Amino acid sequence: MANAGPDMKKNPSVVCTELDEGAVLLNLDTRYYFNLNETGLRIWQIMDECQHPVAIAEKLACEYDVTVERSTASVVSLMRDLEKEGLIIF
Repeated sequence: MANAGPDMKKNPSVVCTELDEGAVLLNLDTRYYFNLNETGLRIWQIMDECQHPVAIAEKLACEYDVTVERSTASVVSLMRDLEKEGLIIF
């Protein structure tokens, strides 16, 4: 399960369509849609650079001027949701 430990990667069966205020992810295998707000989209984009939740949280904390702890909690929460829906793989 998503936590601050393991690396993850995007499921290759997922496509992302960016919108004005976020994005929609579509799992082509399950045909499941998942909406991302602007912060969720930024986390999704950062996953192209790094796959460890803490590294993502540190980068996000710098960009949004929040604590790493707060950012980590947000990243882990989103990772749990994305994993549950098969959008990321650990």
